[in-house]
Amino acid sequence: MQKPVFLAGLPLAALLSLNLYAQSPAMGEFKQFYKNGQYAQAISSLEKIDNTETANGEKFYLLGECYSKLQEFDKAYLNYDLALKAGNTHEDIYYQYGQALYAANELKKARAAFAESAKRKFNTPASTYYVAHISQILEEYPQAKDSYTALIKDKDADSKIKQIARFQLAETILAMMREKEIAPEKLEKGVEKYVLPLMKQAYKTDKSTSVANDIQQRIAEVQKEFNLDPNLLANGKRISEKRYSAYIVQKIKFDDNITLTNEENNVTQSKKESYIFESEVYGKYDFVIKKKFIVSPEARINFVQNSDQDSPEVYQNDTYSINTNLRNKYEHTLFAAPASLLFDLEYSRNYKDWQQKHTREHYADSFSYGLGEIFSYFSVGDTSFKVKFKDYKGENTAISNRTTSFSADQTVLLPIQHLLIAFFEADYIDNYNNKTTNTNTYLTRFDYIIPDIIPSYTLDIALASTITDTKEQKAARGTEFSLNPSLDLSKQVSDKFKIGVNYDFTKSNSRQADYKYTKSVFSTEFRYSF
Repeated sequence: MQKPVFLAGLPLAALLSLNLYAQSPAMGEFKQFYKNGQYAQAISSLEKIDNTETANGEKFYLLGECYSKLQEFDKAYLNYDLALKAGNTHEDIYYQYGQALYAANELKKARAAFAESAKRKFNTPASTYYVAHISQILEEYPQAKDSYTALIKDKDADSKIKQIARFQLAETILAMMREKEIAPEKLEKGVEKYVLPLMKQAYKTDKSTSVANDIQQRIAEVQKEFNLDPNLLANGKRISEKRYSAYIVQKIKFDDNITLTNEENNVTQSKKESYIFESEVYGKYDFVIKKKFIVSPEARINFVQNSDQDSPEVYQNDTYSINTNLRNKYEHTLFAAPASLLFDLEYSRNYKDWQQKHTREHYADSFSYGLGEIFSYFSVGDTSFKVKFKDYKGENTAISNRTTSFSADQTVLLPIQHLLIAFFEADYIDNYNNKTTNTNTYLTRFDYIIPDIIPSYTLDIALASTITDTKEQKAARGTEFSLNPSLDLSKQVSDKFKIGVNYDFTKSNSRQADYKYTKSVFSTEFRYSF
């Protein structure tokens, strides 16, 4: 049996006191052969020496060293045994004896030798490790457990051997659990409570070692065996190991026709142009509960500043908003495939320069809740349906409204790895304090996404159209229609940093001049993700 690579042979103890053999030609010959690595010749030289010429079995000790070098371990341990019987006192002899016995598969004798080596405090960490490891091989798990635990507590043991000890202790505990033949559900809980934490602690001890790679693979195997993979949900869907997402975004836009809107979807033009500086901070964390529920609180802060501070119809769009959402998913199966039932709660508080005083003041609050379902009916991609109810209350009561929305989207992964997304949304807006401004809008949008159109570059070509039923204003405005093509090119500069440029064009048709307009928006985006 070969020695574990991570505990390869230690430096030899002093071969012997040279003064004892100063007059021995055979010993001089031996020293030269040994120094040159000619171990077979060194053995021949030692054989010329009579056993009685050496004190305390030195000849047998040196023969054991040479046979070990030649990996003739059966002869090595026999000579170490003779040396011990002759009273040899080299500090490393029990350790070397144990190494030879271990390599020759004389496990119980090897364990006893290593135990004696540890007792004599020679290379205690390695000696203790061998005692534990051999006990583990012999399936004598309580002794293995005690020895691994002692090694972990040993202040003289380095981090690498402690890493291995923690890992093997976890394996030992797992073996003990299996041996007891406990119920599957109790075994699963035991693995989750004791085995996996030890393995993860072993991995974190030093992630750079080759052993760490083996530990990581073993963790994945154990998680799979006991259905404990934290990133594999009960319905078979795999989620990201990273539970949080956060980013900061800075956008710089140029809008050649600032449009005015007050959440009624009654959009009018200002015929003014301006640069717009938009900053955003976003954060979210996913809490996974029993591998079936994902609760995701998220927060977003948005700040918008227009460069044109001379035109009231422009700078009245300076805003500051705080958005807090609680997104919830119940993971299940539908059509024999993973699916997600959605329940979302959203709250937003908005500040705006709505009184045109160069001051952002409280403008409106909104609360929304929605239900939805994401499933895979078609093999090409996911399908989703959602319904949402929104209550919007403004400081100006004329803009307060309730909106009911229905939406659906379908993703299609094309054979060339391009992505097509089709989206439809219908919004029914009830401005209950000013019903003449009620509208129904119907949005259809298509996105065609080409990843790596150039290495690290992603191109998104989109086309959206909106039909607005102006209801009681139809005589003046008619049924309005807008067309909105856009182009977005982004580059992933690094794992965390992305930049993008965008062109967005809108053409809106209406019977009424203020609602009929065209506009172009050019923007640059800098995004840093955490």
